[in-house]
Amino acid sequence: MKRARTKGSYIYEQTIKGVRYYVLCKWVGGKRFKEYHRTKKKADSRLKALDLSRQNQTLNWEALTDAQKIKVLQAAKVAEEAKIDLMDAVRVAGKNGGGKPIGAREAGEAYIEQLEEAGVEHLNHPRAAVQQFYNHFGDIQMDEVDPSVVRKWVANNKDWKSPRTMNNKLNELASWWRFLKREGYAVGERNVFAAPDTEGNQGIKRHKIPAARVDILTVEEAAQVLEQSFANPYTAAIVVLVLLCGVRTQEACRLTMEDIDLDDEDPQIDIPPEKAKKFRNGKTATRYIKLTPFQVGWLRAAFEAGGVLPVDPNTYQKHKGGNREYEGKTWTVSETGQTKTKTIRDVPATIPLLKNRPNVLRHTYCSYHLCAFEDIGQTSHYAGNSPTVIKSNYLERVKPKVAKRFWQIRPNKNF
Repeated sequence: MKRARTKGSYIYEQTIKGVRYYVLCKWVGGKRFKEYHRTKKKADSRLKALDLSRQNQTLNWEALTDAQKIKVLQAAKVAEEAKIDLMDAVRVAGKNGGGKPIGAREAGEAYIEQLEEAGVEHLNHPRAAVQQFYNHFGDIQMDEVDPSVVRKWVANNKDWKSPRTMNNKLNELASWWRFLKREGYAVGERNVFAAPDTEGNQGIKRHKIPAARVDILTVEEAAQVLEQSFANPYTAAIVVLVLLCGVRTQEACRLTMEDIDLDDEDPQIDIPPEKAKKFRNGKTATRYIKLTPFQVGWLRAAFEAGGVLPVDPNTYQKHKGGNREYEGKTWTVSETGQTKTKTIRDVPATIPLLKNRPNVLRHTYCSYHLCAFEDIGQTSHYAGNSPTVIKSNYLERVKPKVAKRFWQIRPNKNF
């Protein structure tokens, strides 16, 4: 027999994208509604308010004037048509200063602050999306945003030329709207950044991006990249760790010699939580990578060639692909409006093959490792990715005989 659902109010915890919320479940008008609160204290306060309202449900209707009765009935009718709880609507209006919704600037700051509290490591993309919205619309009230104007802005936005870029920006803005809605801000009933749904609600269509094969190095290119990387201490160890061991670039730049054990009995790389990639759900890609004699030989050769750890990521990128020289470049800091001037010296590219080919080292490792060892679980563990991602992107990317040649590349001792 199906258990009857309780019609009382209660609180439980729920984690959304790595952020803990205290969810208040309440029964109103024969339907179940949920409120999301960031603190236990706020959720308990709302639960007590609901209990008090139930205990004092008697209203002296006769004491109201005719004008007051009309206003109450009109408000109840509007709330019923909008399918919202009248008491909650009044409370949110009072919280936002007499019904005034939150402005774009304050909403953006609140969203970024919430992501920082959740431990999100890379905030450039959400911060840029919110900032571009604010730069175009100004400090507009979020419940006054016109969906048609947003669609026109997206269609004519020259900064979002790439279909993938447009999709990512819109998804970030849609997440921003959902966050504001969960926090109780007045942002309207429809997510103006969402895609069209099956109920006929008009939204902003996303581009269908055709699946493309990942860019990888050939065996000859990989040998050339390894040889060139040994000419620079800032690239030697990093390239070997990323191309031959499955470590991400950001992770490799944070590692120290203490994290790499080249002992003959049990060689391995330890990627601790503070140095591993951190995902939005709060989890990290912490892992141990067991090394083969092939990988140990390359790491020893890299350190003998002068490779250093750790390395600043910007320094590695600058020396890897080069940096053009410019003098007296001036720019304005968006947050403060302060004008700055900087001169950057020319840095020649140590590995020209890697210029404008982001993630090619990682794609190469995953493709050749999966083909040679035929173990999706092992490849996903060493790379710090899910088996689904490994299978969808790297399965059958190269031929077995080519993968065998890749894992037979030997370091040139004349470095």
